[in-house]
Amino acid sequence: MVKKMQTILVTGGMGYIGSHTVVELITSGYNPILVDNLANSNIKVLDRIEQITQVRPVFYQCDIQDKAAMAEVFIKIL
Repeated sequence: MVKKMQTILVTGGMGYIGSHTVVELITSGYNPILVDNLANSNIKVLDRIEQITQVRPVFYQCDIQDKAAMAEVFIKIL
């Protein structure tokens, strides 16, 4: 039986705590989906996550307070 990888939405996934969480999730076998508005982070973090894990997670740049943008994210990932 093939175990399906669980997907987890990580808000603020490009920040310090979020990016470290994403690395741990990936190394633990999860599929994190990152959402961040990049107000307190940098797009280069995505490259660094990929360097560490050999996995480039899906990333959506949007603010979680933007209902329309978040609706689009959920449509894409569900």
